[in-house]
Amino acid sequence: MVKGIGKRTTLAFGVSAFAILVIAFQWTIVDWITPFLMLPLMWLVMVLFITGACFSLSCLFKFREIRWRATIPAVIQFSAFAIVLFVPFTNLWIDADFHLYESQRQEVVERVYSGELVPNVSHNSALIALNSAYSKISMGGNEIVVRDIDGLVYVFFFTYRGILDNYSGFLFVPDGGDPRNYSDLNEDDVTQIIKYTDNWYWASHH
Repeated sequence: MVKGIGKRTTLAFGVSAFAILVIAFQWTIVDWITPFLMLPLMWLVMVLFITGACFSLSCLFKFREIRWRATIPAVIQFSAFAIVLFVPFTNLWIDADFHLYESQRQEVVERVYSGELVPNVSHNSALIALNSAYSKISMGGNEIVVRDIDGLVYVFFFTYRGILDNYSGFLFVPDGGDPRNYSDLNEDDVTQIIKYTDNWYWASHH
C-alpha cells in the first residue's frame, strides 16, 4: 500500500474499475436491468467517479511529503477517464456480437423464409418470440421483427430495445432491398446505418 494515501489509492482504483466495467458492458447491463434503471446506474457511476476524483486530487497536498506517490490516485483516475473517453467500447461490442452470433441469426432468417418461424406474439403481428436456443441473438425480450415491405421480407434483431422509438440492432435486408425502407430508418437525422455484409446491417434509431 502507498504510504500516506493508501485508502485513497484503493478508492481511486475501485471507482475507476467500476466505471470502466459499467461502460464496457453497458449494453449487456441494460438488457438485464431495463433502460429505466440504466440512467440511475450511470448517475451513480458519475457520482462515485467524481467523489473519487476529489479524494485523488486531495492527495496532491501531500506532494512535498511523499513526492510523486501523491499523484498515483489522480493518475489512476485520469487513465480510467481516458479509457472511457477514447476506447470505442460500443463499436467493439457490436462487432463482437455480430461475429459471435452471425450464424445463429442467419439460421433464424432461413427459418423465417422457409415458413418454419412465423409471428407468434398476440399483441404484435410482426413479432416472433424465439425459444431459448436463440437466447443471445435479440436483446430486450428475445423477440425479432419481421416485416414484408414491397414483397421483400426484412428481419430485425435487437441489440438495444429502448423506450418508444429508441432501438438498435442487426437488420437482414434481402437482395434488392434497402435498409432505409425498413420502419423509420429513412429519418436521417436520428438514424445510423452501418453495413456489415451484403445482406446485414447494424441500424440505430433514437
